[in-house]
Amino acid sequence: MTRTMEADMRTLRRLWTRLVSFAEALNGIDDPVGDYILSIGKRVDKLESDLARLEGQQNSEAAAGIRQ
Repeated sequence: MTRTMEADMRTLRRLWTRLVSFAEALNGIDDPVGDYILSIGKRVDKLESDLARLEGQQNSEAAAGIRQ
């Protein structure tokens, strides 16, 4: 092997090592726990809005009962 080929091979090995490190870093990027927490947050938001709507209905029904 010539010196140029050896230098090219070393460069390719370094590049490959960096690409492998980058791929390993991206491996954990899809976080199912984070997705689950986000889903729970959406459910809590929906429950809070439903509760506010029901409390509003209850208050309006109570006010209508007082007026009669």
